[in-house]
Amino acid sequence: MSECMLATQSDAPVRLAAASPEIVLGDPKANAAAAISAIRRAEKAEADYLVLPELFLCGATLGSLMEHPLMLNACREALGAVAEATKHTWLFVSIGLPYMVDGRVRSCIALLRGGRIYAVIPASRGAANPFGFAPAVPRGAASLSTLTPIPRLSVGFAGQIFAKGEPREGHIMLLSGAINATAKSYGAVRSSLAAYSARTGMAAAMALPSRGESTTAFVFDGYCAIAANGEILAESEPLSRDAFVYADVCIDKLSAFEPFTEAEEEGYVSSDPAKAHAQLRRLFALQRAALVRRAEHIHAKGFVIGVSGGLDSALALLVACAAADEMGIGRGMITGVSMPGFGTTSRTKNNSRALVEALGCKYREISVAAACREHFANIGHDEANHNSVYENAQARERTKILLSIANEEGLLDVGTGDLSEAALGWTTFGGDHLAQYGVNASVPKTIIRRVVAAVGADFGADADAILRDILATPVSPELLPANGGEISQKTEELVGSYELHDLFLYYFLKGKGPKELYDIALGTLDFGEEEVYRTLGTFLRRFFSQQFKRNCAPEAPLVCLSIAPSVWNMPSDMASAAFMAEYERIKRRQS
Repeated sequence: MSECMLATQSDAPVRLAAASPEIVLGDPKANAAAAISAIRRAEKAEADYLVLPELFLCGATLGSLMEHPLMLNACREALGAVAEATKHTWLFVSIGLPYMVDGRVRSCIALLRGGRIYAVIPASRGAANPFGFAPAVPRGAASLSTLTPIPRLSVGFAGQIFAKGEPREGHIMLLSGAINATAKSYGAVRSSLAAYSARTGMAAAMALPSRGESTTAFVFDGYCAIAANGEILAESEPLSRDAFVYADVCIDKLSAFEPFTEAEEEGYVSSDPAKAHAQLRRLFALQRAALVRRAEHIHAKGFVIGVSGGLDSALALLVACAAADEMGIGRGMITGVSMPGFGTTSRTKNNSRALVEALGCKYREISVAAACREHFANIGHDEANHNSVYENAQARERTKILLSIANEEGLLDVGTGDLSEAALGWTTFGGDHLAQYGVNASVPKTIIRRVVAAVGADFGADADAILRDILATPVSPELLPANGGEISQKTEELVGSYELHDLFLYYFLKGKGPKELYDIALGTLDFGEEEVYRTLGTFLRRFFSQQFKRNCAPEAPLVCLSIAPSVWNMPSDMASAAFMAEYERIKRRQS
């Protein structure tokens, strides 16, 4: 078929394809080979157009190294190899890479066909790293050869196309994206793509990065989809290792119309029970995928987790089991370590052991009491003084044990801390604040509770029964002596309800101030004015004073919100005066 025929026969179906092969981060040559494999697959499927993800040739999460001259040259060479692979085909290929434009490195799309590089088109956001914050500059085109108009074709970047005015000069849009996956992202991206095709009257093929990307802070699900006339015609299963989809569209039947779009729901997950259940399970799948990626990268033999009999460690253990199942290493390569201290109760210790054994993992019990007493003697601390030294020594001893076991047995120490604890700084610096990788760090406490409830039955009746008792156990670090065998140190009695804290955190990150947080809480949750006011004060004071812990937190994947302690951008010594002044005005308003 000639290019002229392609331009005039608009009544003929056009086949769009989208692919997201698993990349090797920072290896353009290997990624070029993966792209060529996708091209051959698209040829076999008799596709006319193929889109690959943004920054595919180096990886969207390479960070500053994608601006290194060596990497830029390697990407140019890789692009040449991919272009050569299109020499004997009429397939149009859109592929992402970093490229120097007007003296700065930009995230660009290269358009290839017939062995030729038609153009290299930069994103308007102005930075090669799609997660950077460099000022945007006007969009232009940096051509390796004169840009030849291509009938019915436009190219773009998924994130900015959805957010800005859409072009209407073509009938087909190839969207390269670098959108990271979260619990709610699948539905949001899917509906945005469908709505985009409806509004513009264009057929769109989109490809997002795969799991070969870094999980230092983000998880990617390799989602690929084809849309036209407001409908998704084909889509890949999220988290596929080698996503590839295609579909036929009839150009003469495309038309623009105003689609029905649901407003984005507030909250960490949907208020609709069915949607929420799917999002909670997706969140868990993203945690599993991130842990698999990290473990495979460092060649870990398995995982070690400190099990406390509480919610956070229960979820981390379930994630590790799911990861081990996917990796095929067997759950015997997971070590759950119970480390009873001065406040550990029989309920939590028994649940720790029972859950580890019900899941088929290896159980170890190592008391920290003797080591802490020796430590107290060494530093001259009176054990009868139950201050922060008494509490924190236990947490730090536990972390030392876990890291040493990880070293001894070639395991990855999986952190259990959650987003709520990080926001409040409710962790011991150098203790449970540390781990080699944190799977829960972007998930608030209230959502952890719901994830455990949503996936517990997947792990068998015995494990699910134990998880139900853990769900009913008061949240506690158990660092102070028990009272008659019962937990004496209940976190929510000390800092306030996590339901309130998680609501404050969600809306604070969306730009709400203290007065708005107070009003939203009163209008949303069943708490009295005094309790809301008191807990809000605790949230504000601790949020600002505890940033120093978040600034050196372990790496963690963003699976719930697009923010986590490891990427929180705030100085540790920032004054909170403006926020506290507004908080104090709430009290004056009450009186």
